[in-house]
Amino acid sequence: EDITYGNYGYDNVEQALDALLYKVIAINSFTNTVNTVEMGSTVTDVTLKWSCNKTPTTLTLDGEPLTTTDTSKVLSSQSITQNKTWTLKATDEKDASAQKTTSIQFLNGVYYGVSSVSDAGSIDSAFILGLTKTLAGSKAKVFTVNAGSGEYIYYAVPKRFGTVGFNVGGFDGGFTLLTTINFTNASNYSEEYDVYKSDNPSLGNTTVTAK
Repeated sequence: EDITYGNYGYDNVEQALDALLYKVIAINSFTNTVNTVEMGSTVTDVTLKWSCNKTPTTLTLDGEPLTTTDTSKVLSSQSITQNKTWTLKATDEKDASAQKTTSIQFLNGVYYGVSSVSDAGSIDSAFILGLTKTLAGSKAKVFTVNAGSGEYIYYAVPKRFGTVGFNVGGFDGGFTLLTTINFTNASNYSEEYDVYKSDNPSLGNTTVTAK
């Protein structure tokens, strides 16, 4: 007879169990099918995909309402030419909310490879396009090439990334800025590129750390 209890604001057992089992809304994932694209490109179609930990009571994409059971949206006939971010927001029955973003990022490439070319006058856009490309947002890169007899190692990056440092086999240096050119990429976007060349040819299988 010494035990007491209260309802703590619940009118019945169902409400109490709902409160006990309640989980706050969360967006588990929110992605897009493009992610990164070369500068100069135009994105016309992209699909956004997401998942929540439960069905929300409201769901919006950049403030525009969606059907709460939707898990994707196809965007067609777009003309996206610069960085783009979408924001997904979900609310639940207790007005708790969660949001997550996904973005398309436009990047230019860093280029690396080998060539027997040794003079700055032979470096043009076609030369750089003949190297291996990786879309990147910084100058940092670790790459491995095989420089055969008479071949130099090349690394070309947007000038806006700043001066590149190199490390080969644990030793800093070994590369020199050969030239800076106005480079036009495969998507017809132009900007200044710094082109670095190894000081020595015929280095064989070599791993280079650019930083």
